[in-house]
Amino acid sequence: MKIFLTEVEEDGKRYAGPNILAEDWKKAEQAAKFNNLILVGEFVEIVTDGDLMHYVEKFEDKRVLH
Repeated sequence: MKIFLTEVEEDGKRYAGPNILAEDWKKAEQAAKFNNLILVGEFVEIVTDGDLMHYVEKFEDKRVLH
């Protein structure tokens, strides 16, 4: 199972919504639609370093920094 992140819109503003546990994006999208949620992404991982926490982004393409 994967964890998918959602948002909910109210009065023109978006707020964090509940997480959806699903096997893939398609099933998560169906669950989000059924519950009037906006599917925004898949949770990948959180890394802890001492008292700090951050998430890791995986990029599909190679990036070049100059």
